[in-house]
Amino acid sequence: MYGNKKIRDIMVPVGEYPVVHEDTPVSAAVRIMRESFHRKDGTWYGFQSVLVVKGNGRPVGILTLRGFLKAFKYRAIQEHLLKGDPEGLFFLPRFYNGLEILTRDIMRPLNLITVQAGSDIFEAIAVMVKGGVNSLPVMSGRELVGVVRTIDLFWAVGEFLD
Repeated sequence: MYGNKKIRDIMVPVGEYPVVHEDTPVSAAVRIMRESFHRKDGTWYGFQSVLVVKGNGRPVGILTLRGFLKAFKYRAIQEHLLKGDPEGLFFLPRFYNGLEILTRDIMRPLNLITVQAGSDIFEAIAVMVKGGVNSLPVMSGRELVGVVRTIDLFWAVGEFLD
C-alpha cells in the first residue's frame, strides 16, 4: 500500500546526487547542475539542487535554485556598487576574494530542514510545505543518506491516489 511508503523508498540516494565542495564558486555549481540535465523522449530530466560537502567529504548543506537566485541578487548588488562608490564594498565582505560568490555563501545548511528516511511521504510533504523548500536532505539518524524532491513526492502521491 502506498500510504505506508517511506522516504527511503522514493529518495535519490546520496551517491547518485550531484555534489560540490563548499568552496566551489557558484558559477561552477551552476555548470554541474546544468550537466545533470538531459532530454529523454521529449522530457527533461535532471537535478534542481546539489549537495554541498566540506573538504573531508562530510555533507554540510544543499544548494537549490532558490540559493542560485540569491547569488544573482548578490551579483546585481555588487555590480551596482562597482558602478558607483567602490567604498560600498567594505560592507560586503563576501565579495573580497576575487569578487566570487562561493557555494557556502548561499547554501542551506543541512541541519535546518531535513527528514528521516523512515518518515512516511505525508510527513515529508508537511515538512516541505512548512519549510517552503523543494528538496529535502534525508537522514538516517545523523547520517545523510539521500535527497527527496518535490517530484519524487508528487509521483508517490499519484500512485497512492490511483
